[in-house]
Amino acid sequence: MEQEDDSPGQFVIRESSATLHPVVEEAAILFANDQDEAALTTLEAAAAADGQGAEADQVWGMLFDLYQLMGKRELFDKRALEYSMKYEKSPPTWVEPAPQTLGPALTTGGTAFVAFTGTLGESAEQTVKQLEKIVAGNPVARVEFGKLQNVDAMGAGMLLKAMQAARKRKCELVMSGAEKLAELLKNSIEIGKREDEPVWMLLLELYQHMAQQDPFEEWAVNYAITFEVSPPSWENRPPPKQPMAVPADAEPDTFPLAGEMYSAGSDAFRQMVDFSGGRENVLIDCSALRRMDFVSAGLFLNTLTNLQITGCSVTIRNPNQLLYALFGVLGINQVAHVERRKF
Repeated sequence: MEQEDDSPGQFVIRESSATLHPVVEEAAILFANDQDEAALTTLEAAAAADGQGAEADQVWGMLFDLYQLMGKRELFDKRALEYSMKYEKSPPTWVEPAPQTLGPALTTGGTAFVAFTGTLGESAEQTVKQLEKIVAGNPVARVEFGKLQNVDAMGAGMLLKAMQAARKRKCELVMSGAEKLAELLKNSIEIGKREDEPVWMLLLELYQHMAQQDPFEEWAVNYAITFEVSPPSWENRPPPKQPMAVPADAEPDTFPLAGEMYSAGSDAFRQMVDFSGGRENVLIDCSALRRMDFVSAGLFLNTLTNLQITGCSVTIRNPNQLLYALFGVLGINQVAHVERRKF
């Protein structure tokens, strides 16, 4: 498996998956592509078939981690008993998920992170769907707007719906580049021109989210003039939270990743490069990282490759079994030392 391209946003996949069991590779890719049920079916069938040989422990480890990530406690316990009887080994124990809070990982862009680029329009539908999925399952989500160039009414309507869903579900949106998005929205509407109402509504929602009452009220009046309605009212919501700095007592050479990374742009990995500057050894802690999609993992590979070229040695610690397999598929284990988590 190999892909090579020097264009921005492209990545290289190294030939490394030949040594992986086909079931391991298939399940890792399905999980990265957010196809959890298909990955579960693949792993359960493999565990029942008993044909993995030396890779049996890896297959079972991935299965247990997937049960854990999907919240399937009953199936986890059933399989744990089956595993202990079958292999005469101690099975893993269920770990209650720790509540997610704003913390150091938010500074990396790695916690439930989604980035919008190009035009916020019909082409952004998949990105909005990823945001909606994150909002449905996380108390915190980070959204990056810094690379947006344009916006239209369709895209504004989709994002407005996702932001309203986040508020309803009490999911905290931590936004980067919100001011830029506000400028794009203002530049695409005209006072007195009665069209593109979703753009107006998103602008007002954005100012409300950023706790900027003066511009909200100014544009609420402009909206009322344009659409000949009463101006929307300001709501006294809690001010938006900000990412916290890495605590002073954190391990000095440790860069944490956490949550879920979907379609991650260069933001998280650029910060990783900045963090690694001047260091000979860097530890990337993945103990709280649930998932990377394929695009994010490919960009992760590129970043690690560049760090290796500069002479920086990287160790990746505590990825779950599904991430460990994905890193093997892409060849990340060729440019960094990946420690496999025991179960």
